[in-house]
Amino acid sequence: MIGSTQTTQIAFVADNPGKWLLHCHMLEHAAAGMTTWFEVS
Repeated sequence: MIGSTQTTQIAFVADNPGKWLLHCHMLEHAAAGMTTWFEVS
């Protein structure tokens, strides 16, 4: 688990260009801000 003031690094193959949403499937968490966008160009 990652705390609210912590950071982490992930590695993945970014081979599908576009804007992507990274989010939590728990609606309460998503509503609290556990979402972010990233773009693969």
